Amino acid sequence: MNLETLRNNYETYKNKVAAYGLAQNSIHFDLATSAPEDGKPYLGEMSSILSGEIFSYITDAQNVKMIEDLRDTTDDPLEKQECELRLRDLYNTVKIPKDIYIDYQLELAKSQRIWEEAKETNNWPLFKDELVTVINKTKKLHEYYNIEGSVYDFMLDQFQIGMNTKKYDAFFQTIKDELVPFIKKLKETTQIDDAPLFGSFPSEKQAQFTEILKETLAMDPKKIYITESIHPFTSFFSSQDARFTTRYHENSLMSAILSTIHEYGHALYVLQVNPAYERTTFFSSIGFAMHESQSRLLENHVGRAKGFWQLNYPSLQALFNDDLKDVTFDAFMKMINKANPSLIRIEADELTYPLHILIRYELEKMIFNEDIDLDNLDVLWADKYEEYLGVRPSNASEGILQDMHWSAAYFGYFPTYALGSAFAAQFYNQMDKDFDVQETIAQGNFTKVQDWLATNIHQYGASKTSDEIIQEVCGEPFDAHYYTDYLIKKFSRLYNI
Repeated sequence: MNLETLRNNYETYKNKVAAYGLAQNSIHFDLATSAPEDGKPYLGEMSSILSGEIFSYITDAQNVKMIEDLRDTTDDPLEKQECELRLRDLYNTVKIPKDIYIDYQLELAKSQRIWEEAKETNNWPLFKDELVTVINKTKKLHEYYNIEGSVYDFMLDQFQIGMNTKKYDAFFQTIKDELVPFIKKLKETTQIDDAPLFGSFPSEKQAQFTEILKETLAMDPKKIYITESIHPFTSFFSSQDARFTTRYHENSLMSAILSTIHEYGHALYVLQVNPAYERTTFFSSIGFAMHESQSRLLENHVGRAKGFWQLNYPSLQALFNDDLKDVTFDAFMKMINKANPSLIRIEADELTYPLHILIRYELEKMIFNEDIDLDNLDVLWADKYEEYLGVRPSNASEGILQDMHWSAAYFGYFPTYALGSAFAAQFYNQMDKDFDVQETIAQGNFTKVQDWLATNIHQYGASKTSDEIIQEVCGEPFDAHYYTDYLIKKFSRLYNI
C-alpha cells in the first residue's frame, strides 16, 4: 500500500475514532451534569455498548497494521511520532478480550453512580464493596497486559509518560523533607482569621461573579461552556469546544471561584493546542501532570495572587458587601492564602495540598504493590490524614468518599496533581522573568498570559514531552525545589516566619 493510500486510510480512521470519542464525551458530560437520575443507568448501559464498538474498531488487526505501515513508511518525523504514540496505547488495548473490556466499562459506569449516592448520603458501606470490585477487576484487567515490573508503575506511566514509583518517590521525598517540617512550624504561629469567607453566599450571586471571571480571564464564549456538577471537571470536545463544571458552596466564597479558574486552565490548554493536531494523539494524549500544571498555575499563581485581585476585589466586595464590607484588600489576600491542614483535597490551601496527594499516592501503592486488607481502606485513609496533616475525618464524605477518581478506576492519576503543581511553579518562575505577570494581570491584560502559555507550552500538545518542554522553556530540567522554595518563601512572608 502506497503512502498516499495509507494516509487517506489513517485520516478515515482518525475521523471515526474522533466521532466515537465525541459521542462518549457527550454521554459522560450529560451523566455528570444534566441527565435525570432515573435515566443514568440507561445512559451507562448505552455507553458501555458504544465502548465495545470503539474497542472493536480501534483493535481491528487491519487498522493496527495500517498504522504500523504508515509509521514504517512515512518520512515525516512528526507523523511517525504520532503513530507511535497511538500504537503505544493500542498495543495494550488489543490484549484485552472484548467481553472483559465491556464488562469493565459497565462496572465503572455502575461504580460512579454508586459513588455519587454514597458521597451525597455519607454512606461508606454502600460504596465499599463496589470499590473493592473495581480494584480487583482493575488488577485482573492488567494481567492481560503482561506487564514487566510493577502494575502500579505501568499505571503511573499511563497518566504521565515516563513516570514511575522511583521518580515519584524521589519527588514526594522532597515534598516531605521540605514541607512537612515547615507546615509544623507554621501551625505554631498565630493563625489567620478567614471567617468572613465562610458566611452565606447565594449561588445566584456567585454565578454573577463567574461572569466577571469569564471577562477577566478572556474566556471565549464561542468556545467555552460552564455548568455545575458534584465534582468539578473539564471535558474536551474539540479544539473549538471545551466544557467544564464548577460547584457553588453557599457557605464558602472561594470554592467555586478557585475551581472555576482551575478548570479553565485545563480548557485553555486544549483550546490553544495547534489546531492541526485535532483528531491526533498530540491533541488527546497530553500528560495529566502537564495538564495539571496549567490548571494549578491559573488557580494558584493567578487566582490566589495580588494582580488578579487588585483588578477584581472591588467587584467581589460589592457583590457580597454584607460579608466583605469591613475586609480590607490586604486582609482578603491573607484570608485566601491561609494555610491550615484540612480534610478536603479540592478545598485545601496551596501549602498543604501536596500532602493530600502524597496520602493518596501511598495508599495506591499499598493497594497495588502490597497485600493489604481492602475492607479497611477508610481506616488507612484516616490514619494517614492524622499522620501527615494532624486531622482525622469524622465521616466518609470528608474522608475516602470525597474524590470520584477511584470510582472511575483512575489509579495513578492522583500523583499528577502534585507533580503538575511543581511544574507550574517552575513555569511561572520563567514567565515572571519574561514579563511582570502580576502587573500585567492587574492592568486587565490576561491575554498576554494566555499568549505566553500558548507560545511556550500549549501549542505543542503531546508532540513534545514534559521534559522537553520544561528544558526548552526554563533552560534547565525539572527541579522540584522550585515548588518547595516558592511555597516556603510565600508562606514565610505571609506568616512572618
